Amino acid sequence: MMYLFLLVLFFFYNPFLFFFFFFFFSFISINIYCWGGLFFFFDSFVFSLLILMSLFILGVVIMSEKNFNLIILSEILVVMCVFFFIPVNIIMLYVFFEFSMFPILVMILGYGSQIEKISSSYYLIFYASLCSFPFLFVYFSSDLSFMLVYFDFFLSWEVVLILSLSFMMKFPVYFLHLWLPKARVEAPTTASMLLAGLLLKLGTAGFMRILGSLNFIHLNFWFILAFLGMILASFCCIFQSDSKSLAAYSSVTHMSFLLLSFLFMFMSSKTSSLMLMLSHGYTSTIMFYLIGEFYHSSGSRMIYYMNSFFNSSIFMVVVFSFVFLSNSGVPPSLSFVSEFITISSGISFFFFSFILVFIYFVFSFYYSIYLITNCLMGKNLIFFNTWGLGFSIPLIFMMYNIFWITLFI
Repeated sequence: MMYLFLLVLFFFYNPFLFFFFFFFFSFISINIYCWGGLFFFFDSFVFSLLILMSLFILGVVIMSEKNFNLIILSEILVVMCVFFFIPVNIIMLYVFFEFSMFPILVMILGYGSQIEKISSSYYLIFYASLCSFPFLFVYFSSDLSFMLVYFDFFLSWEVVLILSLSFMMKFPVYFLHLWLPKARVEAPTTASMLLAGLLLKLGTAGFMRILGSLNFIHLNFWFILAFLGMILASFCCIFQSDSKSLAAYSSVTHMSFLLLSFLFMFMSSKTSSLMLMLSHGYTSTIMFYLIGEFYHSSGSRMIYYMNSFFNSSIFMVVVFSFVFLSNSGVPPSLSFVSEFITISSGISFFFFSFILVFIYFVFSFYYSIYLITNCLMGKNLIFFNTWGLGFSIPLIFMMYNIFWITLFI
């Protein structure tokens, strides 16, 4: 396995060959538990599916990006994320978790188009350092029981809060989310796609690992956090005029819903949370790609000026409609199935959750439909580069595929 991985790194400066061999390497290594003495192994199909999703996102980046340096940074980030999904040691997990910030910071500061990219980088570094130092403090203050990445033993709620704080920053829960809209709006399209589709999944995968230490007594705090994030971020989406900022806040609403699905503690809700992670990764990647293509073609990201898709390309219209309908949870998309399972678990957990989730669905469906109806019709003719859309079709197939349901249920 090590020789195969070195072969993958040998083609690092050839993106197409790198993608092909990395895809081949991931499929082979799913059934192998050790790589020549290195402490990495595939311990769950959850992380195998997340690795597959990260490779699909890398494929979209390679097909759509013109800048070679951004493609190289994307490859570095995907390799770091793949290593984050499969460690056996908690300090290796922490190292790859924090090192994934480096390519995103270089993308934002080096290739962002506006001067606000400096303040967004400050936000990103400040949140990362503030939330990660308590994690290191708990690790160095404890004995060797924190060596493994599975926390299946009882911990006090304070220690669980400190351990989950660094993962919550990249989740992101609502009150730790302020870096996300700033970083995504100021980043180039490639960095926005990787932030939405891949970097947020690091926080969710890390929180999944410490979920075994959560105590039922202290779940009220997390429930309040999830409900507030769902509804307040939906309100933020309604009042956005920048389409990229709207897509960023819609990711905050989906991640808050994902946190709620985690907390129900049923096996069905764990399944639905994984499906929601996958659907959000595919959907948000193509969302930011489409918004970036419109920005490169027209020079504007304002929702009011995002029109005339219909006259320009019927292919663009179909893809755009599918993606934003999947973002709002329309059947038979994967997000609809996962949200339906989560609501069923929530009603059996406590009935009052149905009212709050219904309020969330009303607002989230409103801003998605508003964006679709505002974008399709118009009188102008804008020429789009639809080369990258060719690789987006497999992602749309993943969002609407019945294969996922048969795999999980």
